[in-house]
Amino acid sequence: MACALLLSGCSLVGADGEPTTTLTIGLDAPLTGNLAELGLGIKFSAELAIAKANAKHIVPGVRFVLDAKDDQGNEQLARTNGEAFVADPGVVGVVGPLTSSGALTMAPVLAQADLAEISPSNTAPALTWGADYHTKGKVRPYPTYFRTVTTDAVQGPLLARYARSQLKAERAVVVSDTKAYGSNLAAEFASAFEEDGGTVQLRTTIAPGTTDFSKLVRQIAAAHPDIVYYGGEHPEGGPLSAQLKAAGVKAPVAGGDGLHTDGYLKAAGPSAEGDLATNPGISIEGLASAFTFLDEYQQAAHAQAPGPFGPYAYDSTWALIEAVGRARQGKGRTGSGAELRKAVTGAVPDVSFFGVTGDVAFDEFGDSRDQVASIYQVRKGSWTAIVPIGRLRDF
Repeated sequence: MACALLLSGCSLVGADGEPTTTLTIGLDAPLTGNLAELGLGIKFSAELAIAKANAKHIVPGVRFVLDAKDDQGNEQLARTNGEAFVADPGVVGVVGPLTSSGALTMAPVLAQADLAEISPSNTAPALTWGADYHTKGKVRPYPTYFRTVTTDAVQGPLLARYARSQLKAERAVVVSDTKAYGSNLAAEFASAFEEDGGTVQLRTTIAPGTTDFSKLVRQIAAAHPDIVYYGGEHPEGGPLSAQLKAAGVKAPVAGGDGLHTDGYLKAAGPSAEGDLATNPGISIEGLASAFTFLDEYQQAAHAQAPGPFGPYAYDSTWALIEAVGRARQGKGRTGSGAELRKAVTGAVPDVSFFGVTGDVAFDEFGDSRDQVASIYQVRKGSWTAIVPIGRLRDF
């Protein structure tokens, strides 16, 4: 019994008498703080995947456990958590982190240890294409890094093209925070909006944690925009929307997955009506493959909903589980520690299955092969999918 409490590898005996090895999947996400609603959805979804894999003995001879660490949305804590995963020889893969900023600090640490990570939410293109992809082309920086969602190079331009073609927006104001996710997403939107014939009237940044937008609101009002795009997360985006509407700015606020949360609806209040957000994947609400996941999640009676990234966390966890199965087959069920980690990383590119979010597979850069996003609008106080499956060629 004591062995079962360990998070690193130990041997037990399965019901069939076969020796069972306990292997750990690490998870990094904000489990406390103002992004906890997203992080907890990721954690609970990963737990579901692990419970199913253990119950069905998906990898013979292996029992999986989850080691979930809280980074509080702080990139330095994400790095520290990554170092802890590396130090534990029982950890064979990592799910997360939530934020692109956190991933940019964690990915180099895990790469040095040949420890695979699969994020259900990172969207910064630099994580798979390198920082200079705009000028020097795509160069993969971290061979151990993978993700199950699309990137800002899709969701930013997708909303820009939708704004131009469907909303007939001519003038935009583009605001972002100073984090990697927000600044890159805003840049992708602004570039695509101008390429499609629109004009960016104002481009500015705010500090994370800002609550008083009075000066910025006056600047935005003076620009008379048709749309206000915010690259960042809901703790700032929601209050910005509320203060803009209170000042008489009628343009909808739009953004990426950082706004597509219940927290945004609460922070913006009734002012959120008509606002827009993209999600870096398909809308799963009507997807048959998601029904079982959603039912099982509901039956687990978690206090927090899965959120936009829970389904992708389930698939990210399952991809690691399948990679472990492939790696152990290749090693004849032997190998552990650094040897097994390297084998798991080598197996991830060959993983392919139909998951909660549809087809799950990775390209040569570690990105999801299915580069789609969805667009949501706040209608009657709820996020409603208006473009369930969106590709850049659609607009």
